[in-house]
Amino acid sequence: MSCLPRTRRKPGPLPLIALIWLAASTAIVRAHDPGLSTLEIDVHDGVSASLSIAAPDVVQLAAGGGVRPALRALAHETIRLVVDGESIPPVIDEVSVEDGAALVRMSFASAPSRARFRRLEVASDVPRRMTRGHRELLVVRIEGRVVTEKLLDGESGATAIDVDVSASAPAARTAWQFLELGVRHILSGYDHLMFVAGLLIAARRTRELAIALTAFTAAHSVSLVLVVVGGVHLDPSIVEPLIAASIAWVGLENLLRGPHQTRRLLVFAFGLIHGFGFAGALSELGVGSSVVDVAVALVSFNAGVEAGQLAVAIALLPIVRAMRSRPMWQARLLPVCSALIVVAGGYWLVERLG
Repeated sequence: MSCLPRTRRKPGPLPLIALIWLAASTAIVRAHDPGLSTLEIDVHDGVSASLSIAAPDVVQLAAGGGVRPALRALAHETIRLVVDGESIPPVIDEVSVEDGAALVRMSFASAPSRARFRRLEVASDVPRRMTRGHRELLVVRIEGRVVTEKLLDGESGATAIDVDVSASAPAARTAWQFLELGVRHILSGYDHLMFVAGLLIAARRTRELAIALTAFTAAHSVSLVLVVVGGVHLDPSIVEPLIAASIAWVGLENLLRGPHQTRRLLVFAFGLIHGFGFAGALSELGVGSSVVDVAVALVSFNAGVEAGQLAVAIALLPIVRAMRSRPMWQARLLPVCSALIVVAGGYWLVERLG
């Protein structure tokens, strides 16, 4: 950043910081949490595929008309399969919607049998058709063995697979893929980051912040166990508004009461809700064919979320400390930032209830 020439009266940091925060908050409020989808390709005697889309993205697709026609059109227009240089169009076999999430099953009737081809190319334009930042997990299985796992985005091209490649350490690869997905998800999950920001700016000491983040992390872990072991699932239409309400509530507490001893309990309760948002969104994708597969995916994803959250907190803590050392922090900047958090949370709440 270039240095500005000094004037007789050196301006304080409040105008610049408030302007930056306002601009960032405006962009955040207007943004949407990027979605997740899964494309699973199974090669056996023939080739079949399934496309799983989480509930919030299904709502986006249905905005222009019927859900099932939109899903059929999306799958038919975006999924491309090339076998030994020959393009094979998909045949839509089934479209189902349950609890808001969608599953589209496809087959490639004109594809040759497994023994008659050696190279497979898969491409999906689903991320380009969805909200900016959307990620899609591509999983390719050959005779039940996972040979390829890759995260696709709007810039991804075709993925080439040698059908004779053997699957090595699939659990380790799955864990790494979902760890990376969790980190990306939290870094682009504006609502969750806003909640962490509300905790960060109100903490007077590092110990207070550490306790709050620990409570938040512990709550995520409890939600994970409930989803994986107990099979507990909450409807996104309940979870998403509650996440927005938690953001607004933290901002209001910063304004009206400030940090207090009972906040750690409140943070734990809100962490449960946020955890259901993370785990629920991922489990809706239908990843994994066994309890172990699902557990590896969810644990790794949750670990990635926590790693991303901790990285954000560590990066911002020195900045917050420097600003707090100035007297105007408690008097002016903290209320302004907290009010913007209330506005963002309130906006999301109204949007998600609508």
